[in-house]
Order: sequence, then C-alpha cells, then structure tokens
Amino acid sequence: MSKIKINIRFFASVRDIVGEREKTLLLPEDSRVDRVLKDLKKQYPQLSMMIDRSFVALNEEYAAHNTLLKEGDTLAIIPPVSGG
Repeated sequence: MSKIKINIRFFASVRDIVGEREKTLLLPEDSRVDRVLKDLKKQYPQLSMMIDRSFVALNEEYAAHNTLLKEGDTLAIIPPVSGG
C-alpha cells in the first residue's frame, strides 16, 4: 500500500504536551482524520480527553473525523479555549 505524508500542527496546551509546534507523519494512503487522532492518543495518553474536545482543521477548514487524508495535507489540532 502506498504512503502519504501529512503535517500536523499543535496549538496551546496540546503543543505544550507534545513538545512541538508541528510534526510530519507518514501514513497509509487510505488514512482518515480519526486514525491520526487515535494514534496521537496512544502516543500521548494525557492528550486523550483534550483531543476529544478539540476542533480539527484540515488545510485551514474544520473537518469531520471521517475525512480522508491526502498527500501534503495539514491537520491542525485546536484545543478548546476558556477565559473570562
């Protein structure tokens, strides 16, 4: 099976936990957004609840978790923001 390369951008508290602003992943070409999120939860268990509440953008537009990824896509994990 062929592979695709995507970039993931992390923001705010997610970036603090991961320790990077951006990461490149090599995935099977039939991968969807939910696969990346599942892999991130496995690699960083402390992100699990945060990812469940985060918005996901694909190429600067909000995306459903079942969206198919393509070569060169950029996925952004945007955690909820609170303030007062």
